Amino acid sequence: MNKLVLCVVMLFAANGMHAAESGKQRLEKFINTVNTFEATFTQEVVSEDGKVSPTSIGKVQLSRPGRFNWEYEKPYPQKIIADGKNVWIYDQDLEQVTVKPLGDALSATPVALLTQKGNLIETFQLIDQKSRESLSWVELKPKAPDTDFQRILIGLDHEGIKAMDLYDQFGQVTVIRFHEAKYNTKIPSSRFKFTPPDGVDVIGQPS
Repeated sequence: MNKLVLCVVMLFAANGMHAAESGKQRLEKFINTVNTFEATFTQEVVSEDGKVSPTSIGKVQLSRPGRFNWEYEKPYPQKIIADGKNVWIYDQDLEQVTVKPLGDALSATPVALLTQKGNLIETFQLIDQKSRESLSWVELKPKAPDTDFQRILIGLDHEGIKAMDLYDQFGQVTVIRFHEAKYNTKIPSSRFKFTPPDGVDVIGQPS
């Protein structure tokens, strides 16, 4: 009986420690301890007047620093791949590839900021938010005036990132939720390489 009571006390204490972690603390732990991340995701865009876009479904993999594979499967296939130097955006329906330097990657997909090593406070102001959806939330406000997003909200549990809400300059909110997340698994380097298929238009020059 004493062992059972001790186990219950330890369980509640552990849950209490998790609940006490702020969004900033959890984000800092993610940045400092997670080298690879993979998950499925859902994405919706809410317009300024409250209209919700069809749900996009896909998979994401990242390897820090500077590499990620963000792949939309439904309703329209698209791949966004960062190889450490460039970001490749492949629209299969348009048969078009756009390439841009990695430094501009935030405009392509928000997961790019999660591939950074180092301190996010050099680029963002970090503000803790109220808990919701059983997650701790932190707000990231870009310090540069000419970014695509006014602010970014990141939701994390004790394992790592589970949600992102992105508020752009046009009043739209992109709502992303991660599912079946895995952290620090081995991801083949081939997942972060891209060669434009034959016959597609390529816009831009790789660095």
